[in-house]
Amino acid sequence: MRIGKSRRPRLGGCGAPAALLRGAVPALAVVALALGVAACGGAIGDATGGVTAASAASSAAAVPAPSAAASGAPAPNVIQQAPVQHVKVGDLDIGYRTIGPFGAAAGSTPLLMIMGSSGTMDMWSPQFVESLAQGREVVVFDNRGMGETDDPGGAYPFSQLADDTAGLIKALGFDKMDVLGWSMGGDVALDVAVRYPKVVDRLVSYAGDAGGPHAVPMSKKTLAVLTDTSGTAEQRGMRLLTLLFPAAYRTADPAYAESFPIPTEPMSTAAIGLQDSAIGSWKGVWSGLKGITAPTLFVTGADDVITPPQNAALMARIVPGAELVRIAGAGHGLMYQDPQKLADVVMNFLDK
Repeated sequence: MRIGKSRRPRLGGCGAPAALLRGAVPALAVVALALGVAACGGAIGDATGGVTAASAASSAAAVPAPSAAASGAPAPNVIQQAPVQHVKVGDLDIGYRTIGPFGAAAGSTPLLMIMGSSGTMDMWSPQFVESLAQGREVVVFDNRGMGETDDPGGAYPFSQLADDTAGLIKALGFDKMDVLGWSMGGDVALDVAVRYPKVVDRLVSYAGDAGGPHAVPMSKKTLAVLTDTSGTAEQRGMRLLTLLFPAAYRTADPAYAESFPIPTEPMSTAAIGLQDSAIGSWKGVWSGLKGITAPTLFVTGADDVITPPQNAALMARIVPGAELVRIAGAGHGLMYQDPQKLADVVMNFLDK
């Protein structure tokens, strides 16, 4: 295995090229872009002028990207400090990072974490990951075409993401791992548990659903925000960011956006588009839920507007022996909102 170095253009951070700022890209990518511009000295543009994402990126592209200290960007967090490694899985060279264990981990099962739609592995909440890694080895990785993982090109079915994940567990030398997925990653985790039961020790689906027509969709109001491409990229990003956090929380903590990490890994609009198409064509795994044999935990925020909490309740009634934790006042971005609370819930389950 080797340390990975990406040569693809990066979205987010101080050197985001203007070409990636045009057009609509999924929520996490735009949120990351907006925060990256702001962290590098940009401003949220408005109709009267001001610094736009495109102008900030064009300026950044003209000169070398400044260091974190020079730009005021945050120092690398616990995830970004872990070296990127690569391992071959089928047609992919999958990029991953290993964090921890930082404390006693005798007998603990390593935890594999699957990121959500359009996200990269450095978009996990560093506080959440660091807490989990106190007693176990945590492995985060980039899905097909994202971040440090190859983009073979061409359409693929959503089930391919589960195939990649199961293959990664084997390629890392494990017979089985605990598996946690967030949002789309929670969907992938369920697919892995249904079709590859022998590689999953314990399963955590956080803000996920089982896909297809049986899933409870987001409201028309939420969908309207997600598909609203008006304004600058920063404005759209900040608008999307509000969907991760309930209104009451945003009011109580006006600096809520600071909890979202600024990613440094690459993503392309083409790869995001392919992932989006795979999600849209997924028929779901509802019929397979009753056959899941791994101990399973569903975690949902009571105020999640992206993956309505009814999904977790429905799935918990189908998966044999499943546990359900519904956290009051929490949204889709619970790991940013209250990373320690979520970590405590997950660790209590994994340590049983």
